[in-house]
Amino acid sequence: MPDWYKELEALFKGQIGKGEMAGTAYDTAWVASVPDPEHPDRPAFPQSLEWLRLHQHSDGSWGAEIEYYHDRVLSTLIACIVLAEWRTDEWMEYQIEAGLKSIWRNATGLQRDANDLVGFELILPTLLQRARALGFRLPYSHFDLYEVQRKRKLELIPQTALYSRYVTSTFSLEFLGDQADRSRLDGDLQEDNGSIASSPSATSYLLRQTGNGRARAYINTLVHRAKGAIPAAIPIDIFERAWSLYNLYLVENRFPPEALTCIDELAEHWTDRGVGFGTFSSVRDLDDTSLAFDMLVRAGRQPDPSVLQLYELEDHFMCQAYERNPSISAHAHLLDALSASPRFSGWQRMVDKTVGFLERSKTFGTFWFDKWHASPYYTTSHAIIAALETAPLLVQEAIAWLIQTQRPNGGWGYLADTTEETALSLQALIVYHRTGGAVPSKVFAQAVNYLERSAERQNAHYRALWLCKALYSPTWIVHSTVLGTLAMTQTL
Repeated sequence: MPDWYKELEALFKGQIGKGEMAGTAYDTAWVASVPDPEHPDRPAFPQSLEWLRLHQHSDGSWGAEIEYYHDRVLSTLIACIVLAEWRTDEWMEYQIEAGLKSIWRNATGLQRDANDLVGFELILPTLLQRARALGFRLPYSHFDLYEVQRKRKLELIPQTALYSRYVTSTFSLEFLGDQADRSRLDGDLQEDNGSIASSPSATSYLLRQTGNGRARAYINTLVHRAKGAIPAAIPIDIFERAWSLYNLYLVENRFPPEALTCIDELAEHWTDRGVGFGTFSSVRDLDDTSLAFDMLVRAGRQPDPSVLQLYELEDHFMCQAYERNPSISAHAHLLDALSASPRFSGWQRMVDKTVGFLERSKTFGTFWFDKWHASPYYTTSHAIIAALETAPLLVQEAIAWLIQTQRPNGGWGYLADTTEETALSLQALIVYHRTGGAVPSKVFAQAVNYLERSAERQNAHYRALWLCKALYSPTWIVHSTVLGTLAMTQTL
């Protein structure tokens, strides 16, 4: 029998912290759009253009394998725009035509998705303007709603902050289109690694606008690292460390020696404002801060809990400044952090506020969706684990929902059964079982069988379910979830 715990420990000897993930069509298209500075009629990164051309779906669209309409529409739109800008052969014309037809079909599905993508309401109107200029025939009136949402979003952000790396909208800088103040693009926007908010697409936009040398070096490194396929964000080292440590800790409620370096690195990046998703992320957020705090406390460190109060609002907690919608999973991770924390002044108030928000945010009074993940199984599973100690009544219906929605093949999945969703659901049910909760043994047996025979696990290549400007998969976070869950089953 495999020693799943040893496999999980091995990840902490070299993989965790590298931030590896598969490329996205959206970010790859933006990199492919950058012209060669010496030959403007040619792409600077032909590898990315070739990758884009080879990864069109049979229905004409671009995007992740799992069909999420926001991802398919936005990825296809930028792909068609980029191909139209480089038109070099008849096959490109065919690809563009097939892509535009897929947008007509998929546009009506946008309302079916539980959440938008990051920056969608800012980026889509800008890309539609470019599509009009190229003469693309599209159902433009169908997207009028996003013009309204864009206006509301920009009303939340002070104009003086639009060119600051400390504001979340910078991650989607490409939304500025032709309206950018170029004199401010080379100001205080770039991170020390040359990127714009560690976003390849936003950095490619800057490169197109200004030819910035540091931005070019950042993109060039990514292209050669991944042979043209560009990830949604990089580096994501803090995010990856915190979530992987979470999956490791759940196995035996301890950290082995192999994790100490990862914990030290997390502690090194801790600040009095918390943390962001990566070393080169100037924006701090409640989600990464809560889980990093949680892991540091459980590792015996003593981060100041007052940092969590920086995100407190009247009846909930913000994940980031100027957000339109609160993050539900951030509240689940905050509840977990508060459960781990020594009691402090205001602790009970924060717990009550967090539980109250989670209670109000249930879908059908049962489970949770969140804006960072396409599946309710992610948010619901993490909420169950967080609440079992401090608010068990909050999650009783959610636990029943997990048990009852297991598929006949032993897996779980919202849009399709996946290894990640199966591991997440099983992980939560095992933690519930440890508290004395009743779970049918058949549920465990079928789920273990599903994970053990999973090709996704065997190849460490998982279907994209996380929401950024496109669907993506943080490889080692998901792999640590799967291995950690399998290790947990060996203690049943």
